[in-house]
Amino acid sequence: MKEDLYKIGEVAELFNISVQTLRFYEKIGLFTPALIEESTGYRYYSWEQFERLRNILFLRDFGLPLKDIKHQLEVEHSAEYKALLEEYRDALENKIRESIQLKEYLVRKIESLELARYLPKNKTLFLLFPALKVLRHDCVIGSFETLKEMQLTIASLISKYHLKAGIESVGQYFDPNALADERGGLITRGIFVTEEVFTSDTYSLAAEHITTIPRGIYGVMFYQHSTNESLPFVQRLLDDIRRQSLQPIGNVVRSIIFDMGRGKPTKDGYLACIRVLVKEA
Repeated sequence: MKEDLYKIGEVAELFNISVQTLRFYEKIGLFTPALIEESTGYRYYSWEQFERLRNILFLRDFGLPLKDIKHQLEVEHSAEYKALLEEYRDALENKIRESIQLKEYLVRKIESLELARYLPKNKTLFLLFPALKVLRHDCVIGSFETLKEMQLTIASLISKYHLKAGIESVGQYFDPNALADERGGLITRGIFVTEEVFTSDTYSLAAEHITTIPRGIYGVMFYQHSTNESLPFVQRLLDDIRRQSLQPIGNVVRSIIFDMGRGKPTKDGYLACIRVLVKEA
């Protein structure tokens, strides 16, 4: 009889998996040996089991949890089997959509790093920006509370709206008519999170808070300083706009072009942007 059976090591080699993997599959009842020899503890598998193992490995490679694979292999009715496949298809489509978003995000950030080498710093420019979909959260954060309150607020938004984490996907709003508090510090009037870090849940959970920063010509300044050091740059930007006989419209928007995540701005590891929509005065 044993001439038609295969030892655990032989099966592992045939299917390019480890013996430990087969033992684990046995432990959870997913793929059990056809025979366990009592005297030696050797495990043997029959060739008739190979189709089941191929199915297990195929579904595993698609990222299905082992408990779901086990359930699927135990389904006896085609209608239930079809429903399971449709559920996995929908989950896979969500993953594909999120992966595409992540790829687009990485492409933009690589382009930003290249562009940053040539961008003039601390100078007012007038540039056309496309529309940008964001999740907006109105709040008031004083300059001396900024770092702590910003981090706590962002963490809360990530949890509440099922966002992915992303340093460069978070920005702030400032009111050009009320920039500073009584201590002379810049006041944040709102936080926004860009669509790159939305998940499929975000669109429904945060529907009433999702808005668009409009397309148009903006007065823009690129600089390498933190929020707490931003007030002089915002004031200079607004002054330069008015000197050009233009009028700022709406809020000043601050976003991070790139941040290497070192905890504080550095010469070549951090670049921020402030901008405000403009029109002729």
